[in-house]
Amino acid sequence: MKKYLSVCLALVLLCCTLSVGTYAADAQTELCFKQDGTFRIMQINDFQDTEKTNWKSLDFLDIVLDRYQPDLVVFVGDQLKNSYPKPTVDKLVRSLTHQLKPLQDRGIPFLYTFGNHDHDLDYMLTSEEQAKVYDSFSMSRATHNGPDVGTYNRVIYGSDGVTPRLNIYMMDTHNWNDEALMSGVNEAQVQWYKQTGNALKEACSGKAVPSLVFQHIPVKEVYKLLKEVPAGTEGCVETPFSDKHYVLDESKMIGDYNIMHEGVYSENINKTTGQYEAWLEQGDIIGAYFAHDHANTFVGKTEDGVVLGYNGGFGFASYGDGAERYLRIYDFKESDVAGYKRTTLHYSQEVHFFDLVRLFFPRVRDVLRDVFRLDPLPSVK
Repeated sequence: MKKYLSVCLALVLLCCTLSVGTYAADAQTELCFKQDGTFRIMQINDFQDTEKTNWKSLDFLDIVLDRYQPDLVVFVGDQLKNSYPKPTVDKLVRSLTHQLKPLQDRGIPFLYTFGNHDHDLDYMLTSEEQAKVYDSFSMSRATHNGPDVGTYNRVIYGSDGVTPRLNIYMMDTHNWNDEALMSGVNEAQVQWYKQTGNALKEACSGKAVPSLVFQHIPVKEVYKLLKEVPAGTEGCVETPFSDKHYVLDESKMIGDYNIMHEGVYSENINKTTGQYEAWLEQGDIIGAYFAHDHANTFVGKTEDGVVLGYNGGFGFASYGDGAERYLRIYDFKESDVAGYKRTTLHYSQEVHFFDLVRLFFPRVRDVLRDVFRLDPLPSVK
């Protein structure tokens, strides 16, 4: 028995002394399709880590990054959560570091924007200060060329490294407005989107560059994908804005996995942001994808031909679809960017016993390093 304990202790100490990995070199900051003409994006949202990092969420992240090897990861808000007791700046920075380090170690570029819970923490760590934490990692590809730090675009070039093939809009949907409803984007962001799209058209001989939108709060037009039904209808949910009840309109669903298990919290339905109308006017959006409602995961196409999609919650530090958690992968071919493929990934299908066994000792090492504060934190000054 003593010999067994000695061996276990030696293994744990070995894990603690092993290097945690060298940050990958940032040889090229541009994003390009690979030489085989493919590009893969992974969407993660609602990690909602607290002052106590949820290691189950990090296990999930490590497993899917290794298995699917995305070319880009987009974090679509609520990476943090305003938890109680009150977190400290150090703990918030450490939480973001835990989420971003697996990408940095693997050399995977990432983009990010903010959700309402990230903005809940503006009193302690502003969006600009949070952005400094993200951008302290060399794999951040945020450009911050929009009207606020969480709104910007990033062009993905073809395999030739020259021709724009795909464009990504990261849009900050801010926090609750004065009417206690989600505010969505503002007029300045909509005008910036139009100007950016027009500039891309001009650079591409008048042809719109196929673009994706990622933002935390959905546009209210997501209700175009729902069907109003009487209260008590099987599977219906009540909207947060009225006493109306809805189910998914199956005739409009195009996703590989479509569920709606909670009321849809879109932008303020009593206000017109003009965002959806701008998409119709510009004609460049091949998909707009949202977060926020952890138990909703579906993709549909409106009668206007606009693809809108929810992605379910990723993290285990907050509520989810029961014991299930989600993320989504988008696979593109340079020869047909608009014909991309979506794949919804489930925790229960992706995480197996041997995955957890493989991660056990590295995770023990990470926990101990975190407890003893052995890893330096990015500066937010």
